[in-house]
Amino acid sequence: MANDDARAPDAPATPTEPTPPDAARAEANPVAEVAPPKAAAAPLEKPKVYCRDRARALVHKYAIAGTAFAAIPIPMATSPGLTALETHLIYWIGRTYDDAPTHPETLMIASGLELASVGLRTVAREAAGLVPVVGWVIKAAIAGASIEAIGNVIIHHFEGKHPNKLC
Repeated sequence: MANDDARAPDAPATPTEPTPPDAARAEANPVAEVAPPKAAAAPLEKPKVYCRDRARALVHKYAIAGTAFAAIPIPMATSPGLTALETHLIYWIGRTYDDAPTHPETLMIASGLELASVGLRTVAREAAGLVPVVGWVIKAAIAGASIEAIGNVIIHHFEGKHPNKLC
């Protein structure tokens, strides 16, 4: 009896051994072409993202957070909290453009925003007084809209300095 495992390495394959899938397809359909082996995939390119798009996404997130914060009935604490939120937003928009404000600039921004919030707070109180039941919703909407407006102005400022910058 001959041992199949003992055949020489140069010996041809016996018909009982399985054939590779590509060879089997070629035997089944001799007209069909066998696809060439796939080349190594090229590394994926990082998609181009403009800083303004990334900054707008930040503005929307901060506006939602500011709206939610303003809707919470915390007496006398809404204005400083929103000022901190807006200052933080401006800082991160600057970081997005690789042009973050310095510490003294951040303090000046915060003081300017606090002064502007006095006027917005007066408008919000007046609006809330006109519609007592929906007053908190109006106040929250004013906060969200003001954060969106401030964010868009800051994006416009940085786009003027760094037009169409990629992040």
